[in-house]
Amino acid sequence: MELNSAFAQIIKGLDSVMNTNGFSVVVPDGIEKGELPVTEKDGRSTVLYGGKKGAAKIEYFEGKISLYCSLADASSAVDNDYKKTSMSLFNIDTVDDRDVKYIINDFSDGINDTFGKKEKAAKKLPQPISKSAAKSGSVYYDLVTLGSRFVGVYPELKDAYRENIEKYGEFLADEFFLNYGNAKFRETVRQNNPTQMKKLFNVLNDIYNDGINQVQSVIVVTIMGSLYDDEQLLANCVDYMDDMTLSVLETIKLLKKPANRAKLEHPPLYKPKKQKKTSSLLNQLNGGI
Repeated sequence: MELNSAFAQIIKGLDSVMNTNGFSVVVPDGIEKGELPVTEKDGRSTVLYGGKKGAAKIEYFEGKISLYCSLADASSAVDNDYKKTSMSLFNIDTVDDRDVKYIINDFSDGINDTFGKKEKAAKKLPQPISKSAAKSGSVYYDLVTLGSRFVGVYPELKDAYRENIEKYGEFLADEFFLNYGNAKFRETVRQNNPTQMKKLFNVLNDIYNDGINQVQSVIVVTIMGSLYDDEQLLANCVDYMDDMTLSVLETIKLLKKPANRAKLEHPPLYKPKKQKKTSSLLNQLNGGI
């Protein structure tokens, strides 16, 4: 392949990335329209680009082709202003279309890395409490763990979970569940699929049993309490609730009264006593509430 042919393909292949980053070819003096904008000096063949972000040049010399980038203006940049961004062997006697394509991709990456818009790194989410740590008794599950484990059941809520933390600087569980989580929770309870119900309540029961007061309050009042208006949905949960069962039933009783309804929007902090599930729960649902 002739050098000019290779340069023509590279220039064309870089059109998109150069335009995106605001660069255009600098046509040397004496080059007619339609001719390759390549300058020859001291055995070096060079194509120069300029733009508001700086300058870039592609240089072929002694069997190597390199990309240099500079933050200085193309009209004033000197050799010391340029930094070699990429370099590859480029034997013009053996180079083929595949080699040219590689160079185009490599140089495109170099231009984007140097001049492209830097994406703001996503903030790292706070770490949930591990099961082993909670079971050891050294720590208790917190609200972050509740949110993280709940999102594990409903991955489609991952973005909403992240946005909640990024917006408030911490995980506001009530806001998340009232606006997003409870809808998914009710959908699962309504469908009453045994596999999904077990998966969901394994998380809720585990975190309730070893959670701090706030966590228990959110599970009992904010999440389970949202079923106050549908006894059938509540009945669907009875066989899956463990130690939280009686506390949930007592909370539902309270929330059935209009005067107490605000507790769904502003859940109180409390730690209900853990009680064993009894065999007469359905009777309590039908007659005790």
